[in-house]
Amino acid sequence: MDRYTIEIAWEGHLNIQKVIDKKNDGGSKSDNWAGGDYGVYQIYGPHILNKEDALLYVGKAVDETFSLRFRDHKINLLKDEDPDKIKIYLGRLESSPQYTPKYNWRIWYRDVDIVEHILIYRYTPHYNSARLNQYPNLYPHDGIKLLHKGSMGRLSSEDNAPRDYMKQ
Repeated sequence: MDRYTIEIAWEGHLNIQKVIDKKNDGGSKSDNWAGGDYGVYQIYGPHILNKEDALLYVGKAVDETFSLRFRDHKINLLKDEDPDKIKIYLGRLESSPQYTPKYNWRIWYRDVDIVEHILIYRYTPHYNSARLNQYPNLYPHDGIKLLHKGSMGRLSSEDNAPRDYMKQ
């Protein structure tokens, strides 16, 4: 069985304004756009079904920084939410020898997509409608292990796909 591990370093919790103001490292042409403010994220806040601190949304910032992504979320997804009650966790995929401009960041993009899909399927955030019932595509691997490090919100320290799906 081909088992692939993806490590995610989490930072949080942050408020929306801090993400907008500070998480805008998009890299530059000289470093092949290898900025530090891209990856996956979680948004927590109040929800009628879970009261305070419910996992509301899991998303990804791949073609725009966390800052730009959250500018849009502030106007659209979170426009009716109390910003003081929103908690954000940012996840950056740890360096892999395959995450390079040589491969046009192709493997990094694929891995971010896999991480987002696994997290949505496994944790069923309230505001995610797409992918909630879609079994994650693990291709080209038979199994994926997500290792979560740092301040990760309510995630388990490790998620294993597809093994953990059998527990639900």
